[in-house]
Amino acid sequence: MRYVVKMEIEATIEPTPQESADDEHDCLLEMDHTLERLEEEFGDDCESIVFERKQFDLCPECYRKFIKNPVGRVKMVPFGFSHN
Repeated sequence: MRYVVKMEIEATIEPTPQESADDEHDCLLEMDHTLERLEEEFGDDCESIVFERKQFDLCPECYRKFIKNPVGRVKMVPFGFSHN
């Protein structure tokens, strides 16, 4: 038996309160400008910065490890302070 983990990562841009209140704001034009700036800054890697899809095949042991800690955080070990 194996387990398939599928992940999709999307970049989103939150509108500022001023933009969301402006009904005359051209969202498509703003998005076009944003994508152009991303392409200028990151070049061909722009697509992987905006959207990425990954798929992993896990054995049962790796699946159990993944479920316990899906983002791979390093768990902090609590200090053993005395009760003085």
